[in-house]
Amino acid sequence: MKKLLSLVLALAMMMTLVSVASADPLTASVAGFGGDVTITVELDADGVITAISADGSTQTPEVGGAAAATLNEGALAALVGTKLADVDTKAIDSVTGATITSDAIKTAIDMLKAQAGGAEAAQVKDGTYTVTVPGYSVTEQMTLNFTFEGGKLTNIETVTAGNTPVIFATVEERLYPRLIESQSLETDAVSGATVASSAVKQALAMAIEQAGGSAADWHTPIEKSTEVIDLDGYDVIVVGLGGAGMTAYLSAAEKGATVFGIEKAAKVGGNSTNTAGPMAINPPSRVEANGGQIVPPEDLLKDWAEYTTIDGQQDAKLDVVEKFIAESGETLDWMESYTFEFAPQMAAFFHPAGWQVWATYGGKNGGTKDDGYIAAIETAKAMNEKNDYMLELEAKELIMEDGKVAGVKAVAWDGTTYNIHGKSVVLATGGYAGDPELEKEYIHGVWKTEAMTQCDGAGIRMAQEAVNANLYNMDVVPVSHIAQVYNIIKNDDLTKDQKAVLTSLVIDNSYPVIGENGKRVNDQIGMFFSFDCWAAGPTYFVIYSEDDINAFKTEGLKNANVPMFLAQGGTVEANKPVTDLDTILEVGKQYGDVYEAASLKELGEAINVPNITELVEDNGKAYYAVKGASYIYSTCGGLEVDTNINVIDTDGNPVPGLYATGNDSIGVLLASEKAYVTYGGAAAGWSLTSGRLAGANAAAYAKGE
Repeated sequence: MKKLLSLVLALAMMMTLVSVASADPLTASVAGFGGDVTITVELDADGVITAISADGSTQTPEVGGAAAATLNEGALAALVGTKLADVDTKAIDSVTGATITSDAIKTAIDMLKAQAGGAEAAQVKDGTYTVTVPGYSVTEQMTLNFTFEGGKLTNIETVTAGNTPVIFATVEERLYPRLIESQSLETDAVSGATVASSAVKQALAMAIEQAGGSAADWHTPIEKSTEVIDLDGYDVIVVGLGGAGMTAYLSAAEKGATVFGIEKAAKVGGNSTNTAGPMAINPPSRVEANGGQIVPPEDLLKDWAEYTTIDGQQDAKLDVVEKFIAESGETLDWMESYTFEFAPQMAAFFHPAGWQVWATYGGKNGGTKDDGYIAAIETAKAMNEKNDYMLELEAKELIMEDGKVAGVKAVAWDGTTYNIHGKSVVLATGGYAGDPELEKEYIHGVWKTEAMTQCDGAGIRMAQEAVNANLYNMDVVPVSHIAQVYNIIKNDDLTKDQKAVLTSLVIDNSYPVIGENGKRVNDQIGMFFSFDCWAAGPTYFVIYSEDDINAFKTEGLKNANVPMFLAQGGTVEANKPVTDLDTILEVGKQYGDVYEAASLKELGEAINVPNITELVEDNGKAYYAVKGASYIYSTCGGLEVDTNINVIDTDGNPVPGLYATGNDSIGVLLASEKAYVTYGGAAAGWSLTSGRLAGANAAAYAKGE
């Protein structure tokens, strides 16, 4: 009997061990800064944590990713052996400079506690709670008031936006009511305003906690629509309503076509509303006012050809360049005949020739670009009662019938699928600055962006998948006019003046400037650091010795450098001792902007530049690196097109009824691995002109003309 009892007990223990070993881990995901942060927890039979880890791989590696790693190695590792139900996430310190990621991790743990223990949701207390968090702006934080009544969110009020006003308006108009309706932090971000949306949800989570609730209880799933809607009978479908898409939509409608527009973001205009102006060669109205030709087109074409020649081989498609030069001026006058106004005088850019090739613009009667874009789309829509467009609608694939382009499948923000059928399609999705994988494949890594990242290469991928479209110069250097520290400090951890000092250090060409590719690029940086730092790649380091740093503390910076863009409002002076430099550098370290090492060799190891001793003179002392980034507006490679803006397949044939415009095809104007041309406004000009030409050609094709 004893033997039998012992056997039963042994079997029971084995079954318990098997049960514990085979139990599925608990996981929970919460939106962080760059994507979801996921917590995985393994528990024993008593609810004791046996393993716990945070996956922050979608976050910024040096900040959010580093925060996840720091918590994994520290606070989370310390939780092993603790009952999950007893974990107090409020006692877990957030990682400095990575509040969003840290809070997401803590919220995910609270979600797992509720999942494992079935805890009752904590009731929020009625009242209005004010929260301040960094938004998109680099000069102003976002402050919001959240009102709760009866345990529910009833109102959101903007105190300070901390974001681009016209973009944040889409958050106020769309995200605020959706949050109130859903009562869930799982509500999707507004496309085209991802950073602002994430900041609003972070602020709401903080307000819930202030009100005595738990943000973990507000991550309730949101049901998506499964409805499928067919829209038939269109001549032209325009995918993307930025600069290229707007002119394509207007041009096609003007030619009598029925047109449907698809825009992933919550507003029209895309990145084109953030640029100063387009290239426009000899607009007839300006030529007349000037008393003759402004720019010799043959000279411009010759210079363009020389710039885009590599090792004796012409890389740009000069017939398309010539077409662009000939048509860009016409585009300016055509746009003025509708809802836009351009500066009366053409202006020159940085090119040595000083050709007057571009002009700033806005809406009619002093309106903004956004005013002009909205008015243009509405004008085009009114040209035919069937014409229409939708915002927050994401194109997924081209519809093919009998081997021909026959429309676009798209999904709306609420999950509804739209099959939009038409005779031709114009791709105007803005390039691939929002797709990290394409960036890694073609332009040497992920670049910081000042652009709207809904431009994620959708048009390029759809054309490749559906018609085997040919790529052309995908590796052209992206448009970069901005340099700043890699992780811009947007809160009050530094004063404005302290931020100005840090920025000055990261744009100083009188000290070694080294890319992560292990190349020193000082000789490639001219008088405008921001326009040339792309030569180092997506990121770079400015190197300072311990002697340099000590001199700055007692004698001041040798140069007071102020950025052309993304300045944060502070003042920096040369030859004025920076007595608080240690504080500035220490905060910079916490944000991943500053590295310090006891020797030059150790610094190279820290920043992954092992050949640093070959690039910088070693004085045998400690060294510092200040990390900077080129902030880009757009990528410059894409699909091959011909002079009709028709997409070309890999066999060299034009694809009937398919057109690619703007940054989806600008590679045909440029050269592999070389920078964007410097005449002024070429990308904006190509967007507006290629869109106008493509819209007209698509309409003619659809109508059989």
